[in-house]
Amino acid sequence: MPTPSRHATTAPFPSALASTDPASLGAAAHAPQLDDMLMYRLYRAWSSASPVFVRLCEGRFGITRREWRLLATAVETGPTTSAGLAGAADLDLVRTSRTLGTLCEKGWLQRQADPHDARTVRVQATPAGRALYQQVMPEIARLNTLFMADLDEDERGLLLRLLRTLESRGARMAADNIVEDKASRLAGGTRRTARTSAVTC
Repeated sequence: MPTPSRHATTAPFPSALASTDPASLGAAAHAPQLDDMLMYRLYRAWSSASPVFVRLCEGRFGITRREWRLLATAVETGPTTSAGLAGAADLDLVRTSRTLGTLCEKGWLQRQADPHDARTVRVQATPAGRALYQQVMPEIARLNTLFMADLDEDERGLLLRLLRTLESRGARMAADNIVEDKASRLAGGTRRTARTSAVTC
């Protein structure tokens, strides 16, 4: 059998990158990547500043971010039901109920029966809770201003308007159930993948 020449070429690697077609090369060069995804960039922006707000709330004022979220919402919306407060703060009822209990124990919120309907319990901020809000809110506002210091006034206004638009779009996407798969943190993606692999192998 003849020995292959050391100058012989091997077969080209079967990849879009090996193609000389400009369209294929362009598609490969502009393939979506994680760093291009808006949701990821929003998360990165949030997580970069999040530790500063945690230190402010927990370190200086002894209130967690979720507790602050509910307290601020209660102060700004006035007396409301637990469900109403959860909706205004965009939190689920289970987490809201748990955090409400903590806030009541700390004396910042209180539950009271509705004088017009004994079956309804309303939640409202206590004088101590409103006083804490008056202390924390200016500091939160200062950090938010500092966070956006590299944007001019027009850019800040535009950013907030765009975020409200995206928030509305996200809510419609969720309501339209465009992804029908059900998330299960108890099962987890790894376990689900393992079951699928067992079937297909």
